Amino acid sequence: MDHSGMNHGDMDHSGMDHGGMDHGSMDHGDHAFMSMIDVTKDLPRSSDGLPMDWIDVPFGPFFPGLPSGLLLTLTLDGDTVAGSSARTLTENVALPHHSALEPHSFVARLSNMEPLSPLAYRFLASQAMENAAGIEITTTAAHGRVGALERERITSHLGWLALFGQQMGFDWLLRRAAALQLKFRHANDQQIMALKPDIENLIKRLRRTPLLKSRNVGIGWLAPDDALRGPVARAVGINNDARSTSPVYTALGFKAISRDSGDNLARLQVRLDEICHSLALIGAAGVIEPPEPIDIGSATGTGEALVETPRGAARLQLTLENGRVVTAQLETPSTQHLTLIDALIEQQSLGDALLAVGSLDLSPWEIRQ
Repeated sequence: MDHSGMNHGDMDHSGMDHGGMDHGSMDHGDHAFMSMIDVTKDLPRSSDGLPMDWIDVPFGPFFPGLPSGLLLTLTLDGDTVAGSSARTLTENVALPHHSALEPHSFVARLSNMEPLSPLAYRFLASQAMENAAGIEITTTAAHGRVGALERERITSHLGWLALFGQQMGFDWLLRRAAALQLKFRHANDQQIMALKPDIENLIKRLRRTPLLKSRNVGIGWLAPDDALRGPVARAVGINNDARSTSPVYTALGFKAISRDSGDNLARLQVRLDEICHSLALIGAAGVIEPPEPIDIGSATGTGEALVETPRGAARLQLTLENGRVVTAQLETPSTQHLTLIDALIEQQSLGDALLAVGSLDLSPWEIRQ
């Protein structure tokens, strides 16, 4: 190459010509030049301190393995969860505040509120009104309610197992659990006993499934906390099962079930154990009879009920005036568990985070916001 026309004094060793650049015109005291530290100082940092572009990704309200109606938004740092928010997209059913309701209307409103476990909330409303009116039901009626509630617990846990199978990629579990759920939903006590071997075989196969333990052990770990309810609480060794204080359940041979590792695997094991125990309770009750509101006449008073729904204890307090419900306050397990999500999945991988949220078995319909 011919360099004869080039002034070598105007070229540095890299071959770049600085001859036409007026260095005196650049003010190094201003911010015309910004270092990479300046450029990235306001970006969020990942766990290793590197600046990253975080993105918010919605999962739901229809996402495989999560309950329909739940909107879960994850802030992702690569494939790691840096933050989250969750809310229900279902409408809260209004309980009476200013207008009184007839007993049958109130029971229907509360049971329709939660399509995933309507009998549990029907039971809750009926029991609270009976307590307010000072009415005691017969032992036969109480056994029928236990049978109905435990059938619904099995049905609910099978529904959760189907979603769990979908998340794990176990198509056989998704299909089998969903098929059994449909059979159990309206089965009588004799039909349930006939289906018992199918349930037991499903549970045995699941416990023997390769990779089940390694994929769930240590994932979604929770420490004991007063906010925990139902299988989520029993997976960390907390026995706050409302059935433990029921004389009817005690007489039928109820025994509290618990694990202590507090992870996804423990929550799965608790639900499997509860399915087996619910079958035994239905057999002991010998009858399935959903609760029907009893005539409370023109009773006036306050009442409270605590019922162990498939997701945990729900509490209802109400006031009767002249046989009508005028006020009611409801506490539900999913409302409590919604607050667990952020701490549960922060800095977890996306796959582990979705499994952990699914293991809480949230019902968007019973979340009171």
